[in-house]
Amino acid sequence: GALMRVRFGELSERVLAEREAARERAEAAWRELGRGDVARARQLMNGIDARVALLVERTPGPGGAACAALSVDDSSAWPLAELLLQQAPADIGCALSLGRAALPLADALTEIEVAHGVALGRATLRVGFARGHLLEVTLGVPGGSGAEIEEIAAENLVRALLGQRVFETWIGVVHAAPAPRGGSLRVLDPGAGAGAGALGIAELVATVEAATRGALLGLPERARAELALRDAHALEHSADWTLLEVEPFADAEPDRKHDLLLAASATPELLRCFMEGQPCSSRRFSRAGERFVFLSYADGRGGLEQRLAERARLEAALAITLQGVGCVTGVGLGVHTSYLDFALCDLETGLTRLVTSARQLGVPRHSFIQFFDSELSEEWLSIWPDSRLSER
Repeated sequence: GALMRVRFGELSERVLAEREAARERAEAAWRELGRGDVARARQLMNGIDARVALLVERTPGPGGAACAALSVDDSSAWPLAELLLQQAPADIGCALSLGRAALPLADALTEIEVAHGVALGRATLRVGFARGHLLEVTLGVPGGSGAEIEEIAAENLVRALLGQRVFETWIGVVHAAPAPRGGSLRVLDPGAGAGAGALGIAELVATVEAATRGALLGLPERARAELALRDAHALEHSADWTLLEVEPFADAEPDRKHDLLLAASATPELLRCFMEGQPCSSRRFSRAGERFVFLSYADGRGGLEQRLAERARLEAALAITLQGVGCVTGVGLGVHTSYLDFALCDLETGLTRLVTSARQLGVPRHSFIQFFDSELSEEWLSIWPDSRLSER
């Protein structure tokens, strides 16, 4: 299906019409589900967007309650899925969830073996951090051959055990590696797959919970906006800022920072993650619930000194505008574009202030606010109503 903005900014008539059509189709799907016609409900809901699918299951046991989930293949469709879920009536008669909920180990193992023919009940486990606070999971498959189906089964098992939302937020990659088949005694081979000291698959959830908790504990306890209120120059002069030199993309398009040349950031891992196209989530970079956004504006015609002076002017003014709800966390210079990054602890208020102040400061007509989060990658706000970033 077509990509669709649904949450932020002044939507065009075409996008508004597409959004309303999606809402009406979702209402029809929920009505059919309420009547018990699961097949028709799936057909209607799945036809809205290829990235969103309606799953209807019953909990185990006699008389198990029906559970419906909107499963999302691409994190950029989460806002759309939220919109579709909001159309469900209060008396739908079944439990609803955004993204498939986590399954018990026995159920997940059975499902994977039926679907892929791969038994992973005795798989060993390793979990480690990769770039951008993402977790890398390796399952050692006893007697495995390294076939692609084992990799698919391993990823789907991890997704099933963690639930879709946790998986999309924290898991970067899942590997499957051959491991010793073993017998009644557990065999550990340092040279094989998961290796010596590996955990069992039953320990996956607890291990991921401990790893994510540890990652968050390493982040500032208070929102950056609150820290900035204490000292107006605390963030700007912090030794934690990192200078990065970037090789711009060949097409040098600015809509995803592709023309970035030089950046300074208080959240360099977030910026690297975003620039490399890896899954991005503000949840991995803030324990205070902040959202990370950036302002881009076209200024490629000016000289370097003029561009830097103008960016400094905007940075100082917008930092004051955001006091109490957000702060500046980075700056960037692109081939044709300049950038300012922000952490917002109150997203709606912060965005409103940014747009209003940017207009008062007279930013160029081609100026936009975008989001670091992958799930908001299709959302954007234009500073000026008659300017469009893209509507693919």
